[in-house]
Amino acid sequence: MKKSAEAESWDRAYVIRLVALFCGGWAVIYADRTTLYPLLKVVADEFALSGAETGLITATYFTSYVAGQLYAGVLADRFGIKRVLVWSGLLAAVGIFGFGLGAANYPSLLLVAALHGAGAGPYYAMAYSLVIRAAPASLRGLASGIINGGMSLGLVTGLAMAGPVYHATGSWRFPFLFLAGPTVLMAGLYQLVVREGTKPTRRPFPWGELIRDRTLLCMNGAGFCVLYGWWVLLSWGPVYFQTERGVGLNASGFYTLVVAITAIPSGLVLGRWSDRIGRKPIILAMLPAMAAVLAALPQVESRVGMLAGLLLYGMVGKLAWDPLGIAWLGDYLAQDRPHILAPAVSLFSFVSVCSAIVGPPLTGYIRDLTGSLAGGFYLSAAVVMVGFALSLVPAARPVRQGT
Repeated sequence: MKKSAEAESWDRAYVIRLVALFCGGWAVIYADRTTLYPLLKVVADEFALSGAETGLITATYFTSYVAGQLYAGVLADRFGIKRVLVWSGLLAAVGIFGFGLGAANYPSLLLVAALHGAGAGPYYAMAYSLVIRAAPASLRGLASGIINGGMSLGLVTGLAMAGPVYHATGSWRFPFLFLAGPTVLMAGLYQLVVREGTKPTRRPFPWGELIRDRTLLCMNGAGFCVLYGWWVLLSWGPVYFQTERGVGLNASGFYTLVVAITAIPSGLVLGRWSDRIGRKPIILAMLPAMAAVLAALPQVESRVGMLAGLLLYGMVGKLAWDPLGIAWLGDYLAQDRPHILAPAVSLFSFVSVCSAIVGPPLTGYIRDLTGSLAGGFYLSAAVVMVGFALSLVPAARPVRQGT
């Protein structure tokens, strides 16, 4: 049987390099980000911060991160995806280096958090846009699954290294100084490995085309709903296990971390499977299972049951859904409207990550009203089911077969 034109035209060696590079990029970004979480109390003690002031550090990070998601598409159209990827990588390196040396007071701490967030924000849209354009449709799910594995690797690395490096050096700054090197290195590798692919243009951001497209709106909304449940679990899970299930501080962090154990193989398997049978059927199976786990966690009393639930969430949750979601978006746009691919991925990421601004504070408010985090988990399950309903709208497209 003849190979398709698509299968004949793609550069296998280049795609492999891109996938490996962007997997490493995610690992570094997530390690940079998650290293801060275990050290927040130490940082707060050094600067005599209140709880609200401490929370503002991560809020500042995510505000600039979300802004970076959106401006990435605008800058990519004007200057090219590669340039934005390299510049933003260097900006992230400045931010992480600033945590190590430049954060002398609270305002400067907020500034370096904002710098790193602004530098890390464009990564999602730039990396996945390049891979969607370079890889054939029949391999996009697998490629995205491998890249997404970097998130789990970075999550494990950041949470695992922060405490030991801090205890070994006696300074919370050393973990960030250690990570500054790999962050700069990744920006250099982007410059060496990535091909621009398309010429920069001066056309305006295609707001109208993106907002009028019902399929894109539903995909964006589904992304928001899926990530809503993820941020609730990631931010409030350790607190819930400590306060309502009597799990110790160190163990509660481990409980949240086990999600990554099943997320990596699940993302790879489901991504490859989606290359063969399509994205939509798998996504429609994943979201109800995701919601069921979030709703069941507050009902589980035993530690074995909690671990089993978190492992199951890893199999069907956000980290496993990511490669399918972005490949589905790529399938929809790459052939017919590649000129809006980077802006569309930027908007998709922006809308999805906005859930980080809504979910955790709303869950905290529910806790204040009810005295328990259980209601927040139930609400997150309901929001995920809204994402299921939105995922019904886009038409299922057959995946082209290629080699």
